[in-house]
Amino acid sequence: MSSLYRLLTCAAWFALAISPVLAADRGALPDGATRLALKSEQAIRAQKFAAPAATTSTAKELVANVSRAYPAGCFSDALPQTVNSLPSTPSGTLYGGTVTLYAVNTQGTSGQVYTEDVTITIFRVPCSSSGDKLAYNPDGGPVSATLMRIQRQAQYDHQSNYYPTFPGVRIAQGSIGFDNPNFLDYVRVAPEPNTVVSDTLIDSSVIDSATYVLEDYPYQGTGFFDFNNAFSIRFDNFISGGTHQYIFNIPAYNPTQVTYPSAFQPLPINGYLTGSWYDPTHSGEGILTQVFDIGGGKRIFAMTWYTFDNSGLPFWLFGTAQFNIGATSISNMQVYYRTGGGFAGNFTPGFPQPSWGTMSVQFADCNHMTFSFSGTGPSSGPSGTGQKTWQRIGSINSLACQ
Repeated sequence: MSSLYRLLTCAAWFALAISPVLAADRGALPDGATRLALKSEQAIRAQKFAAPAATTSTAKELVANVSRAYPAGCFSDALPQTVNSLPSTPSGTLYGGTVTLYAVNTQGTSGQVYTEDVTITIFRVPCSSSGDKLAYNPDGGPVSATLMRIQRQAQYDHQSNYYPTFPGVRIAQGSIGFDNPNFLDYVRVAPEPNTVVSDTLIDSSVIDSATYVLEDYPYQGTGFFDFNNAFSIRFDNFISGGTHQYIFNIPAYNPTQVTYPSAFQPLPINGYLTGSWYDPTHSGEGILTQVFDIGGGKRIFAMTWYTFDNSGLPFWLFGTAQFNIGATSISNMQVYYRTGGGFAGNFTPGFPQPSWGTMSVQFADCNHMTFSFSGTGPSSGPSGTGQKTWQRIGSINSLACQ
């Protein structure tokens, strides 16, 4: 789907956006109310939730989830909650509304069906948008992760003697409609980001308001959704009589400076941005970046610039800078060089490292690094001032940024 189509679809459906008005009602249903088709759907979802049996007893190396619905680096610096690292406050354009869920009343009458109204909000978090065409973003357009928030009323939140339960959730998109005979409309609703099989089963307790991320199942024979494009989402409480299904239409993700300002800002600097960077038009020169944890809410950014002196011989520049977690740029990092060394340890350690100058760095997305520099080397060394935008050479094994 083209970015233009996304824009038109977004404009057409913008009226569906909601303000975060919360629901308030809960109580008992009339006698005779029952649950519809609950057991069969629970069984199907449990089957999808179960991972295939392991074929080996030894640990395997980590690889990127080929069925991921968003860049792996999208949630690396999200503010943590007590349980997971998904945001607790919906932001951007919000969609959804009031949904009546089946509830458990531990002090109620046996056999009585109870309900509680909650507010379910669908919202998106901007992610790295490098323009690359990937499985979760086949048109190379803007990229986001799609989240779902179940919010109980403040006066009910955290109550464990009367609480709602998790609904059935299905997705309709493109050729996949609701109640697909092959269950392709089932969606994985994970309580944590960057998982492969984590899921939330129907009738799970929702004692605390919680945020979930919409994911694709990693198995053959399951549906695969592009959550950046338009889709419909359905919630089912499986209660007979009255309304038991609630459908919300979610338009395509098409960020603007007003709706998603963070989509146009540099990425937070973290280990996902470790890698080798170069100018494709001047192959042979490059920069290696690394990010280290040091605790206390801080990290260290390190870079080595493999360049050349005036005679064409290799010349290295290097620098490190400490920064706060969540920072999106490194400014005026001190850069140094060394001379007087030898090969394979054939030198006396402790020789000086003269200052060369400074460098500032930021990352527009997972695959592009912009840096400015200003420095003066020794008489034969590199000197100059300027700004460059370089590309990542490739993805790091077991640490795919996008």
